[in-house]
Amino acid sequence: MDKLLNEFRKDLVSGDWVLFSTGRTKRPNGKKEEESAAYKSKEGCPFEDPVKSGQEIVWGYPNEKDWRVMVIKNKYPAVKQGICGPGWKNGPFNIFDATGIHDVIIFKEHDFYFADFTKEQATEVIKVYKKRCQEIASSGGCIDYVMIFHNSGRRAGASIYHPHSQIISTPILPPDVSRSFYGSLKFYQEHKKRVYDLIIEWEKEQKKRIIYENDNFIAFCPFVSKLPYEVRIFSKESHAHFERMPDELDSDLADVLLISLKKIRKVLDDPPYNFFIHTAPVETFSGKIHEFYSWHIEILPKLSISAGFELGTGIDINVVDPDRAAEELRNANV
Repeated sequence: MDKLLNEFRKDLVSGDWVLFSTGRTKRPNGKKEEESAAYKSKEGCPFEDPVKSGQEIVWGYPNEKDWRVMVIKNKYPAVKQGICGPGWKNGPFNIFDATGIHDVIIFKEHDFYFADFTKEQATEVIKVYKKRCQEIASSGGCIDYVMIFHNSGRRAGASIYHPHSQIISTPILPPDVSRSFYGSLKFYQEHKKRVYDLIIEWEKEQKKRIIYENDNFIAFCPFVSKLPYEVRIFSKESHAHFERMPDELDSDLADVLLISLKKIRKVLDDPPYNFFIHTAPVETFSGKIHEFYSWHIEILPKLSISAGFELGTGIDINVVDPDRAAEELRNANV
């Protein structure tokens, strides 16, 4: 029988606390809820033929005619392109116009999810992510941050079944990114060492939570995992900006992301999940290249719902020991 874990752990970067209480429940059920035929249908899918459905095309990869990955404008953007103006105050509150770029990155096959990709197909997606991130980051205007994220499954927020990712820029530094960014800066100033380098070194010494690695990347369940079966992917040679990652590393990143998603699908019976890329702010932010920071990917299976304690305290409850989660994922043959 697994030893019950009942303790608070403090994240080394953000300072967030996570409560581990593995006696609260049995293993979470990650299986996707049955999705309706209408939700899954190709008929009426706006991403099946983006030109026919009137999408605003940015560009296709490798080209617009024979595309395998396509970038389009989001028809219902969370931010909107516009004139970049200064912030202002309303009473004691700071306000900025929600200007920015919000695109959708769609994949060709309607029923072919990320974990179904070949390594070559996943590498193409990484190249598209990088190129569009570079374009947005260098486009000028009120852009402090560019976020790439992927929702898989309706419970994870994918309102359209057809597989797709999204990329969005913001004129502010988002709170979670800000904690990660400034927490890394503070650690670097105090210890003259990148905090994520220290974390990776410790995980490699521990050998408990690593689920997969190749020559250039490592995937592990963090010691302070906020959610069950959370996985983070880091470059072994730290880079601050994802979009500046050397092209020769694209294939290795695709490999570790793909294997991680396949392992999660096998162990958790194809759960809904989110993944996103935490990168440094655009280089114009504070006028520096942020070499104290390490960009990384976070994969979060959607297995639980935040309730009163989590919402009232800001402390997540994780019911699965990350050591155990990592062991299951590491041993999953994919």
